[in-house]
Amino acid sequence: MDFKTILTKKDFVFTFELVPARSSRTLEYQKIIKFLEESVKHQFFDTFSITENPGGNPSLAPFVLGNEIKKFGFDPIIHFSCKDKNRNQIESELLALDGVKLHNLLVITGDYPLYGYLGKAKPVFDLDSVQLLKFITEMEKGLEIFKDPKTKVKLPPIPFFKGCVVNPFKLTVSELWMQYFKLYRKFKAGAHFVITQSGFSSYKWLELKKILDLGLTRVLAELLEDETIYSPEDDKKFRNIPIIGSIVYPSSSLIKLLLKLEIPGILAGKNLLSAIEKAQNKEKKLLELSAKMAVILKGLGYKGVHLCVFPLNYSKLEIFMENFYKFENRWQEFLEEFDEKVQYFEGNKLKEKPLAFVFKNFTQAELVKTREKKSFFFYFSEVFHYAFFSKNVPWYPLWVKLAKFIDKHPLLKKCFTAIEYFIKSILYKCQECGDCALYEFNYVCPQQGCAKHLLNGPCGGSIDGYCEVYPFEKKCFFIKSMERAPSKKQVKKLLLPNSQFYLPPRNWALDKTSSWLNFYLERDHQGKKETKKS
Repeated sequence: MDFKTILTKKDFVFTFELVPARSSRTLEYQKIIKFLEESVKHQFFDTFSITENPGGNPSLAPFVLGNEIKKFGFDPIIHFSCKDKNRNQIESELLALDGVKLHNLLVITGDYPLYGYLGKAKPVFDLDSVQLLKFITEMEKGLEIFKDPKTKVKLPPIPFFKGCVVNPFKLTVSELWMQYFKLYRKFKAGAHFVITQSGFSSYKWLELKKILDLGLTRVLAELLEDETIYSPEDDKKFRNIPIIGSIVYPSSSLIKLLLKLEIPGILAGKNLLSAIEKAQNKEKKLLELSAKMAVILKGLGYKGVHLCVFPLNYSKLEIFMENFYKFENRWQEFLEEFDEKVQYFEGNKLKEKPLAFVFKNFTQAELVKTREKKSFFFYFSEVFHYAFFSKNVPWYPLWVKLAKFIDKHPLLKKCFTAIEYFIKSILYKCQECGDCALYEFNYVCPQQGCAKHLLNGPCGGSIDGYCEVYPFEKKCFFIKSMERAPSKKQVKKLLLPNSQFYLPPRNWALDKTSSWLNFYLERDHQGKKETKKS
């Protein structure tokens, strides 16, 4: 049975995450194959997912193990990230996956690359996860391409079944809202299912479910005080998207990594750490706590549980499953065992903080904190934008005529471009992308501000408002963009840029060209026909 049918027919599913070894020639890989053989006999799991270069480290391509999983009768989920390949390679790999009939995808941004051959690998992130979901949606319909400049052809549709990730386990309200902003975009881009990031707080799982039950667009509309965002049709559709909660097996080695923040996006729960520390039989306690988290997810109405970094040992997994069925009807008793407080090391100092909630007592949303007054720099940028880039001013046609004139004279165009980037490099640290998005991000440049060059929301790895790549050194670009907004109108731009749900990827044909000319002559993202669709 394929995974899509399983989600439709089963009340609660169990999925298991596998981390492929560095090579198919290793003992670790052989252990995975043996585990899959045993899985056929036990039938505990509905399917398996396969990570792609987890933690930013190189490993075996997931489709190799995916083909092996198919031989055992399972329909695997392939993790598909944006970090190591450009859009052409992405399309090639998607076509290759279709060729071997591996159609289930978990679309993720991916961890920032760490080491590689002879040094640290170059991060790519040509597309972000929202853009990738949108791209795959087009492939599902039948991708339209130009065979030549005048001839458009439509490729055969591909039956991909793609999911996305959301991380509700954040330490600041701004981080949390940005996760929900991005989840909205992922749903609009065509995600068919959701697997959450792993966490250890019952009430964070409850909050996510509560928001979706209330209606994601309804909650966002109330937050931003803008009824135009509310869409009952979208909310009805979003409620029917299956959500699976992730649980990591909190072994002693994993806990050490979590406390050091070496696994982006996952924070160690205080109560969980205390319970493990007090237990005489730690392994027994780990399996018991994992089962309790699983029954909580079922009790809250999640579609399933996704087991991560669990031992490839069926004697232990049998204990986990026995505990699950033993605790199944008692899930409410365990809610308080997994609280909202987390612990981690900042340098050599152990810190303890509560996770952020957007709902107080699940009745009233906590609003994003915005500046009460515009800074002089923000005010200056707003006035400059209005004077030169607002299409509503009566003199805008004059700027267009002037841009056309400059564009026709190469020397003048070169001088104009040099002056533009001299000004913007001083004021905004401009990276000369040729497709400026300063306005959409409250006058912070995404090309220099985000380590992963994302355009449609942050990755899940930020910590206490800081960037995953530069923890406690550099603020997350998206949090900075949100918190510098002087009003909810400017916050709304982070959800709906130019009244649309997403920003298209950077067009490298515009690199080093004048973004001002590209704006007036409609060559940038604001001039593309695709961004005018609602």
